[in-house]
Amino acid sequence: MTKPKNRRQDRLGNILLLAFMILGLASMALSLVLPDRDRSDTENRHLAQLQDIRATGLWTGQTGKQLSDWYADQFAGRETWLHLDYIFRRMEGVSLMDDVYIGNRMLLQQAAAYDPAASDARLDAIRQFQTKTGLPVNVQIVPTSISVNADRLPMNATAGDENTALADIQAKSQDLGFIDSRATLESHKDEELYYKTDHHWTSRGAWYAYTDLAAAKGWTADASAFRQLEAAGDFQGTLSSRTGDPFLSDTVHLWVPENGPQYVMTKDGVKTRTMYDAAALDQKDKYQVFTGANTGLLTLEMDTDSSTRLLVFKDSYFNSYLQFLIPQCRTITVVDPRYYDGDINQLLETGIFTDVLFLYNYSTWMQDQSLTGALEAVTSNQAE
Repeated sequence: MTKPKNRRQDRLGNILLLAFMILGLASMALSLVLPDRDRSDTENRHLAQLQDIRATGLWTGQTGKQLSDWYADQFAGRETWLHLDYIFRRMEGVSLMDDVYIGNRMLLQQAAAYDPAASDARLDAIRQFQTKTGLPVNVQIVPTSISVNADRLPMNATAGDENTALADIQAKSQDLGFIDSRATLESHKDEELYYKTDHHWTSRGAWYAYTDLAAAKGWTADASAFRQLEAAGDFQGTLSSRTGDPFLSDTVHLWVPENGPQYVMTKDGVKTRTMYDAAALDQKDKYQVFTGANTGLLTLEMDTDSSTRLLVFKDSYFNSYLQFLIPQCRTITVVDPRYYDGDINQLLETGIFTDVLFLYNYSTWMQDQSLTGALEAVTSNQAE
């Protein structure tokens, strides 16, 4: 005989199933009526469009896949469902979503696996670049939040081997002027050096890493020489987008040099009097306030008496680091090999550079191969 309690549970389950079916059908109908949305701010990406679906792929299954992708992207209430999915998974005890740990009031991205051979190849490329150009080099590979804020990971989660990997990289690159910021960042880890919802560091995190470079270069590093301005208080970054977390948010601060030099930044042929892109503060990715969207090349010319003309190879961690270099340099030329399709040899032929900085976060250093290719093009050209 079926117990009354079980019958009530069955009825409740049937009611919930019926409710989800009705909601699903209503969502499908609305998706066909409402215009397609171009992008999802929650996921920070462009969405599939109905107009892009082609019937020519019917026999290969491509059309069916396109329809599936379109409906997954465009069904009504998608943003709400993403947040609800996050809440339900958290209620189930899930603490790892899309390689992102749900930590103590912080989202932490898993670190890339250490591949010594790949790292050594990049260091060798820098070593050959230094030999060929004769320019003094500094390499600064900085830890990510999962290493510095390992104490905020969920129970039974580990930071992996990032710290051990950085120690190995540091030991192998003393001839490359390696700047080790692990101890500095660790000693200030309670000061929100990384965003809670994004994979980047904050301006404060970048500042402490800059102090290590300044000590090596003999530059000034006085925090009181910068105005710390709150630019936005509702930033939800890439890790929030990947998990669907609706609860956490960050504040973006700028560190603007007090009585700093006048300067001009040239990016994609456009000259501006500031490195900050205020329009980004009205967009999803507010980290783009630092120089705007990633690009292959940008230059800054400062009205200073400095003799330092710096060439930088970098990833996006450098974007917020740049504000601290402005008072120290006469010119700064910034190359992001991931997007640069020009000829670095032509940059070098100007003969103006006095120093070179390679600044990467650990995960990009391990995963991105574009730097090696860019440097090999330089050394092979000069070897001819």
